[in-house]
Amino acid sequence: MEVRIKNLTKRFRNFVAVNNLNLSIKDGEFVALLGPSGCGKTTTLLMLAGIYKPDEGEIIFGDQVVNDIPSKDRNIGICFQNYALYPYMTIAQNIAFPLKLRKIDKKIIDNKVKEIASSFHVDSLLSRFPNQISGGQQQRVALARALVKEPKILLLDEPLSNLDSRLRISMRAEIKKIQKDLGITTVFVTHDQTEALSMCDKIAVMNKGVLQDFGTPEELYNMPKNLFIAKFIGNPPMNFMDVVYIRENGKVILKEETFQIQLPEEIYKKFEEKQNGKELILGIRPENMKLTSQEENTIKGEIYVVEPLGRDKLVNVKIGNDKIIKIIASQDYKGNMGDKVFIELDLDNIHLFDKENEKSLRINI
Repeated sequence: MEVRIKNLTKRFRNFVAVNNLNLSIKDGEFVALLGPSGCGKTTTLLMLAGIYKPDEGEIIFGDQVVNDIPSKDRNIGICFQNYALYPYMTIAQNIAFPLKLRKIDKKIIDNKVKEIASSFHVDSLLSRFPNQISGGQQQRVALARALVKEPKILLLDEPLSNLDSRLRISMRAEIKKIQKDLGITTVFVTHDQTEALSMCDKIAVMNKGVLQDFGTPEELYNMPKNLFIAKFIGNPPMNFMDVVYIRENGKVILKEETFQIQLPEEIYKKFEEKQNGKELILGIRPENMKLTSQEENTIKGEIYVVEPLGRDKLVNVKIGNDKIIKIIASQDYKGNMGDKVFIELDLDNIHLFDKENEKSLRINI
């Protein structure tokens, strides 16, 4: 089912939790609401669920405005962060509960519970209670309960946050596979950008109640529209340096106190012109830099610390007095603390942001 959000606003007294939000989610799409704590993502989900009522705007499921429709009549499935399983009910009873509320025949309920329990690999646990199964199993039971009534829309509120890191990775894959198999429109709230990037078709990045951008994981990672998105998405995070854009004698140079980088014409044409003399922020991801022996058009620094990450190494390089730049190097890199090094930038993958409004200067976004 298609979901449209039009000019949605929610206030709590004088605090604006969600401010004029507009989103269009296609039928069968898996969409994340991503952002830090307090950005409005859970408030948005609870408005979709009918738990909160918007102060302004419309929520449309298909062709129907659902603002005044009770949660129980919206044909949605919800899975919360704490799973919300009833401790005094068996797993079978927990899964069956939404169907019992609809007063469906017991035989039909039993068949549906067995069928969906098998799909989620919890069919051997049906006689147990929630405190007798693991966190990952509780997660699957909560999803089975949300989906047993065959809802048109699935709402997930940080369902992986209580799991350990290893189980999170496996559950990310399971939830993505289930969503694709069912083809159900899904809205997934998370503060973890790795979850959003790896699981979802599109991501709505939010900050302070305001939508920053809505796009595919590739679009948000490779072409962030503003400094907030560039800082929030990526692990290790993007590196940032204050520079001055200088254009003279047909050349374009990004100048900082300790270095200057000349941009070829095919590179600076990717950015808005008329920046001469303006203070900008240069951004570049750790994987788009490399350590080299050449001095020309590079940044000179000193290795601060090397962090082995298994398949590669994260090299922290100090430039100037206190600025640390992070660079991903190969596993066999032999640099040591205190070594003098030169950093070469992949100029095709640099980002420039206006220091005042923090917007990207790329003209092909």
